[in-house]
Amino acid sequence: MRIRTALLSIVMPGLGQLFNRQYIKSITFLIIEHSINRLSHLNQALYLDMNGLHKEALSVVNYEFAMFYPGFYVLVVLDAVMNTKETKDTKFIYWFILSGLLGTVGIIYSRFIPIPVFTVGFSMAVLMLIGTIHCSKNN
Repeated sequence: MRIRTALLSIVMPGLGQLFNRQYIKSITFLIIEHSINRLSHLNQALYLDMNGLHKEALSVVNYEFAMFYPGFYVLVVLDAVMNTKETKDTKFIYWFILSGLLGTVGIIYSRFIPIPVFTVGFSMAVLMLIGTIHCSKNN
């Protein structure tokens, strides 16, 4: 159940809360996610990045808003995982902290990373999934 919740939140922050039946929180997170995403132009950057236009992708990003996205993204996924009914252990949180730090540092140094938008986002998702799996094994 935790892995499903984490995957839903990784795909779209707020869907994990919807799966956990936290409707107000889900709607709030979806609105915040879409606002930050729109203001930072992350979807446009991801589209350009996935089509090989890496420099153009980095040029459309509004870094003032993009710097908020990794922390928000990780906290929403962590909230969804922590609010599943069978979560008791909190040692897995370090994977989420590492994911948030990687995302923020990845944005700062994105011009040095191949396929930057995809690579940073994918790396964050992998670390959050490792944390979720670690949590599932310990409970």
